[in-house]
Amino acid sequence: MTAGHDDRHCAAPSPSALMEAEVLTNTEVAAGLWRLRLGMPQWSRSEPSPGQFVMVRVSDDGDPLLGRPFGIAGFWLHGPTAEMEIIFRVVGKGTGFMTRWSSGSPVRLLGPLGNGFPLPPLGSRCILVAGGVGLPPLLALARSLESGGRGGDVLLLYGEANRDRMLDLDTLPDLGVRFATCTEDGSCGREGLVTDLLAAAEIGEDSLVYACGPAPMMRAVHERVSGRCLDSFYSLESRMACGFGVCAGCAVEVREGDEWTYVRVCSEGPVFSGDLLTERSFRQA
Repeated sequence: MTAGHDDRHCAAPSPSALMEAEVLTNTEVAAGLWRLRLGMPQWSRSEPSPGQFVMVRVSDDGDPLLGRPFGIAGFWLHGPTAEMEIIFRVVGKGTGFMTRWSSGSPVRLLGPLGNGFPLPPLGSRCILVAGGVGLPPLLALARSLESGGRGGDVLLLYGEANRDRMLDLDTLPDLGVRFATCTEDGSCGREGLVTDLLAAAEIGEDSLVYACGPAPMMRAVHERVSGRCLDSFYSLESRMACGFGVCAGCAVEVREGDEWTYVRVCSEGPVFSGDLLTERSFRQA
């Protein structure tokens, strides 16, 4: 971590410590994009850091067998009760099964897992770059920065393929930060890629850049901002089986001085400083 950043993260729970939750709301908010709000009546863990994730047990009958990782988009404590928001896109059998959950449906999940985004030093500018379903952890970061009084220093850039797939950020009244959107076909916001929005943003030595999205997008962000900003951080996406570092199926290569080493996205990540990453890291993510 860069000196001056807050690098405190929640300790990972025991792999057997599944939490019991229930669905509060589960709504399709764009084409194939769902916003799931979970309630946990007896929350006894540390509040998750923006950038951490949970492994959700999709089915109790072993089909699908493995849990699914989801970034935490929002978290709210009300005394001993907690609410958590997950935003997911339907991409296969597991997420398709989740669309059938309704209010009151029981859900089991493990987390919070991994590390989170380091919070910026005072006086810095923050640029958050989200592509597609890379948006949720950056929503959590934006909400955290806003609640800490830093909303005026934050710019969220969000890109999607078209209007139908895009979450309407105006429906999130607690977001509280400036944002700009784009679509590849120009049907909403600026026409082009989210990296085009980044190219138009003012990136200086006092800027911190945070990114999450498809690997090619993050690689392009990394190439554009390296050496131009105070620091940059990337939440890598990788296929996960366990979520807590046992299977090592999510390992990627990172730079360690002049050498390369493997790290596990679920436990050493998912957030990594741009100083550790090169093109090889994004190819594997």
